[in-house]
Amino acid sequence: MHLSRRVTSRHGSRNAHRRRAPLLALVVLAGGLIAPLTACGDDARPGAPARIASRPAPCPTIPMTFSAEYPPPGCWRPYSARSPFNRVVPSRPRLLDGSARIIRQLTDWGPPQRLLAGHADTSRDYFHPLYWSRPGDPVFRVHCVKFGRCPIEGHRIRIPAAARAAGGGDGHLAVIDRQTGWEYDFWQVRRKPARGGRLDVSYGGRTRIRGTGLGSNATAAWFGLAAGVIRVSEMRAGQISHALFAQVKCTSGRSVYPAHRGTTAAPCGQFGISPASAPPLGSRIWLDLPPARIEALKVPGWRKTILRALHRYGMIVGDTNGGNGAWGLQGESGSSFTSFGKPDPWETFAASVTRPSDGAYALDIDGGVDWSRHLKVLDPCVSRGRC
Repeated sequence: MHLSRRVTSRHGSRNAHRRRAPLLALVVLAGGLIAPLTACGDDARPGAPARIASRPAPCPTIPMTFSAEYPPPGCWRPYSARSPFNRVVPSRPRLLDGSARIIRQLTDWGPPQRLLAGHADTSRDYFHPLYWSRPGDPVFRVHCVKFGRCPIEGHRIRIPAAARAAGGGDGHLAVIDRQTGWEYDFWQVRRKPARGGRLDVSYGGRTRIRGTGLGSNATAAWFGLAAGVIRVSEMRAGQISHALFAQVKCTSGRSVYPAHRGTTAAPCGQFGISPASAPPLGSRIWLDLPPARIEALKVPGWRKTILRALHRYGMIVGDTNGGNGAWGLQGESGSSFTSFGKPDPWETFAASVTRPSDGAYALDIDGGVDWSRHLKVLDPCVSRGRC
């Protein structure tokens, strides 16, 4: 993944030399604040602008503290209805100028990356672990050791003692403090004492769990680490009620909303690729296949769940993948559970829908869709809810 202070002082140079699978992050929901229990579904009027989700039946209530024992149900999603990740794409959205050219470049790079499963706690894990802390958890004081003083330097937060960062090179960890309402996001956790104390990280930021999910700094676009990740509970429910976090091979070297202004991730020029037709960081990419067409596809049901989300909400480019693969999606790391001695739910789920290859599982999202024909890049006004 790519972190960035303003432009690419961190992200651009770092990603160019790093081999990456999907992103890795670890989200800890600290203290006891529960992210808003949003609706299990929301509809957009035909032709209406992208808008705040309507008010369907509320998400089923669960114990006040989510945890490995009581994970969020499939209908739960972080952030408020005003988050760009929770906006429904209208039926006839405005396209970004050059959309066709960008999609042609994206698909020329190759097929989407497969979703790995059962790789928790390994160096291949770039998914985002999501943790929920409790009032009795150890207290840590944040210390950022790279790129100077970070905005959350010295902040004191609670993190479960057993929680650990995902095993890939990004070493993300995010903490959502239920008492203050802040989600703390960290990139490259370097030192986490078992009983609390100084938490050494390369960099980090924070965002409101009841807010937009923007403005943190542990991904290139400054999205919260809980933003857009696919959870197994959503796959089992057959419904994902938010936009998906996407990473691409490289970017045009500029950003659009909802990415933080001035960020870029890894520009294509770092890999000897022309940036002219590459997607900007923050691009919202939409699948124009309507639900009826998706249901008619001869593909597994779990893949249709992802395709429906890509149609209803799209995917938002939040990072680059170090030049590895065309594009991919982000999932919740199984470390959210294995850290506490629980089975990896991704491995259990994958075993029910596919067979392992070389001892590992990978969910192939590629088959059944002509991406070059049905993907579109939307104008940023869609993510803003203004068109």
